[in-house]
Amino acid sequence: MSPPEPRRSLLPGLVAIAAVAIVLRVLFPLADPPWLSSIGITWHDEGVWAHNARNRALFGAWILDGWNPLYVSPIFTGLEFLSFTAFGVGLWQARLVSMAAGVAAVVALAAGLGAVASRRAALIGGLLLAVNFTWVMYSKVALLEALMVACLVASWCCAARAPRSWIWGVLAAALALASFFTKASAAFFLVALGLSSCWTLWEAFSSGRSGSAAGSPESVRSAVAILATLAAGTLVALAIFVIPNWTEYSFYNLFVYGARRSQTGLTALTDRASWFPVVHQFFSRQWLLTVTALVGLGSTLVSIRRASPAERLLALWFLLGAFELVVHDLGNERRYVFLIPAMAGLAALALDRERLFPARLAEWPRAHVVLALPAILAGAYLVTGSVSRQFLWPDISASVRSAALVSTVAAALLVAFWPRWRSTVASLTWSARSQALVVVAIVFMDGVLFGHWAWHRTYKNVEASREVGRLLPPGTLVQGKLANGLALDNGIRPLFIGPGFGNYADRLERQDVEWILTYSRPQIGYEGVVIREVLEASPGWQVVARFPVAETKAGNDEAVLIRKGTIED
Repeated sequence: MSPPEPRRSLLPGLVAIAAVAIVLRVLFPLADPPWLSSIGITWHDEGVWAHNARNRALFGAWILDGWNPLYVSPIFTGLEFLSFTAFGVGLWQARLVSMAAGVAAVVALAAGLGAVASRRAALIGGLLLAVNFTWVMYSKVALLEALMVACLVASWCCAARAPRSWIWGVLAAALALASFFTKASAAFFLVALGLSSCWTLWEAFSSGRSGSAAGSPESVRSAVAILATLAAGTLVALAIFVIPNWTEYSFYNLFVYGARRSQTGLTALTDRASWFPVVHQFFSRQWLLTVTALVGLGSTLVSIRRASPAERLLALWFLLGAFELVVHDLGNERRYVFLIPAMAGLAALALDRERLFPARLAEWPRAHVVLALPAILAGAYLVTGSVSRQFLWPDISASVRSAALVSTVAAALLVAFWPRWRSTVASLTWSARSQALVVVAIVFMDGVLFGHWAWHRTYKNVEASREVGRLLPPGTLVQGKLANGLALDNGIRPLFIGPGFGNYADRLERQDVEWILTYSRPQIGYEGVVIREVLEASPGWQVVARFPVAETKAGNDEAVLIRKGTIED
């Protein structure tokens, strides 16, 4: 690996990559998210998550009804409010927070890689993240993922610089806590940061390790600063935000986005583990990045004791993040998004090395390979599963069986022939030209995907929102999750209704609400059974207006504005 270079030498390339990141995110700011080839973005959730900030900006109060996501993401809500205050309430203003976060993540990843590796690694990692199609698209919508991930990357960047000063350790822990209070699924990273810090302390105080860089006094101070800040920050958050709002906080975080979504039991866990690479197109869409990242991960794990704390943290990011997905929920592709910067970082580290794997791999006996077999099987299954999905979808079982068979056979052959192959595997190298070709291929594929979206882009959703504003005066109460989705470019007051939460209890008795917004195509009440219950309780309802919207790949989705009726009607 090349030694770190002065920060000044990184600056011109970093500015250029940041410019690319900015252009990709500000182009077509009001366009609909990808629908012809979906990446898991549920567009009507943008208004759902901006709800409390919009309430405060338009009506002067954070809480006006029974749906209050500020208890899930107070930091996102606060930044949305600042954007609305500065620029007015609208769709692009809501998306501005994610756009800025997406660019910040690119800069932070490059800066962290520059600190832990080389200028080349920094530029490669920054470029891969700047153009990554999935990450670009999630940086262009007002959802929680972009801000959460930006906090994660910034935390990792500070952790990479922590061996230089304990102040960076404090910042790393504070940003990790900020990611959690942006979206609780970032909890895995707090565990990863704590484990990495404990490892550094163990290295420093264990025999024979005191002279290593990781065991230097500054590294010890930084590790202590991280652990202390995590503990102190948690106590402060509990005292200021969590405990005073415990009823709401526990309801939203433990029920709405916790137990309600996660099936438990060995069968459910086994299913989610086997579905991990095949249930969504996440890894298939970026297959070459996935393979390169796994090479980087494997190289780090082989030399885990010699790896820097930042490299270990990057590996823990991917491993614990994948574990959290399997344990918690694979239901939507957007839950995978926090893996992208870790993949870009691991790939950049791999592409910064001449060898694919450390030379010491040639010294491994077969027993070491057997011990590493679970990791080898998991990596092989991830690679083959993301390929089999492309040919066998939507038959998940066939994809799982074929990928499991191929990866098992490959692992068995590796164990059987390891004494013959180990020298060859350990001596695998790639030239600067082949590394450049890998980068070009990844960037080219992302460019093709972005171009496909840009060519087929539509503006149906924002136009529908504006049309709703022309039909209904500001302050009009409207029921339905789609009412939140279509509220960002008008002044209506949406009443979100979720299954068992969010204005659910009185959904059938609201005599003060005359209007409903829902889908009529693909089907009436497409967003959920709850809105169909509201319609059934109002037998005289009438469709007042129809709006084309973009949701499914059919391309002819439709929202309807419904005037509620009564039995007398």
